[in-house]
Amino acid sequence: MEDVRVPGGLEQLSGTSSGMVAERCEQLMQNAREIDDGKKEYYIVTSYLNDIEIIENLAPDQAEEIQKAADYVAKLNQSRDQFLNTSKRISDAQFKMLQSQEDQIPDAIKNLRANEEYQATVKRDMQYLEGEKQEWEIQNRENRRLRKRLRRASFMLLFAAATAAVLMLVLSLGFDYDLQYAWIGIIAAALFGSAYIVFRLESSRRDIQQAEVNINYAILLLNKVKIKYVNITNAVDYGRNRFHVRDSREFEYQWEMYQNAMREQEKYRKTNEDLNYYYDKLVRLLKKCGLYDSRVWTEQPQALVDQKEMVEIKHDLLVRRQKLRSKIAFNLDIVKKERAEIIKALRVNEEARTVQVLEMIRSIDKLSGMEEKA
Repeated sequence: MEDVRVPGGLEQLSGTSSGMVAERCEQLMQNAREIDDGKKEYYIVTSYLNDIEIIENLAPDQAEEIQKAADYVAKLNQSRDQFLNTSKRISDAQFKMLQSQEDQIPDAIKNLRANEEYQATVKRDMQYLEGEKQEWEIQNRENRRLRKRLRRASFMLLFAAATAAVLMLVLSLGFDYDLQYAWIGIIAAALFGSAYIVFRLESSRRDIQQAEVNINYAILLLNKVKIKYVNITNAVDYGRNRFHVRDSREFEYQWEMYQNAMREQEKYRKTNEDLNYYYDKLVRLLKKCGLYDSRVWTEQPQALVDQKEMVEIKHDLLVRRQKLRSKIAFNLDIVKKERAEIIKALRVNEEARTVQVLEMIRSIDKLSGMEEKA
């Protein structure tokens, strides 16, 4: 899974009012929270990798004792799985994955479903705002073209009025025509035309100003929604990749199948004293090694016996940690750049330096870890 980038990029927005600065700070708070959550997850993944390193570097006699207990657990698990095969409708790999993270699954399903719904909502909002911005830009261009046409029309009106006046003057002086009503008509037409052009020019000027205000506001909202879309898409993709599902509906189905299998497994486990004994023995041996989480290996004991299994687990954790690192780096880059812009804005406009804004900046620094670097 590649990291999602901001669609179209962030657009530049001018303005240093206190309201706009506070709005941008609130936007950054979400990025800072993403960094904080990512770091916590990163710590857990790193702890599991450290556990693998400890296991790989155990003394031969200690490793042999653990491998024997793990081998018993793996074989007893295989016997148990054969018994449960009729009730299990998901793959062994998916079953083991759900089993190893059983406590997190209900919340993970809820989060994935909520994130997918929020992603769809944010995408609709982004498309709507993009459409609104484009509509105002079209209106702005149309008004500017109208002003050019009106200016040309004013020159044409002036030229026509001057030409008619010269012609009337020649006829009245050279041929002694009475052109009083013609003069009145020409003057009236010139005044009417001029008034209409001035009215349309003023109207188009106001329309252009309003369109620019609306475009600017649409950009502010669009930037905020784009960042939300990137974060929620990363969260959705990470959740799907982590649990190897296409969407929350498949996740719910697999969880239901897993629970059915677990109910059968529980019945079997209660009558299997050997399995419980070796479970406990394996956990005791692993706890002596000072691992971050000893019980997780009871659900994947084959990795303690088969080096290939351990390599696969290590690879998955490394990939997971790399994705978390990319996620943290992406949000940290946004925080650094936006924070610098906000500080610059505060220097320009002292009125924007409110207690609320300063408190939000401190919270952003604390969540993103920039406070520690400072």
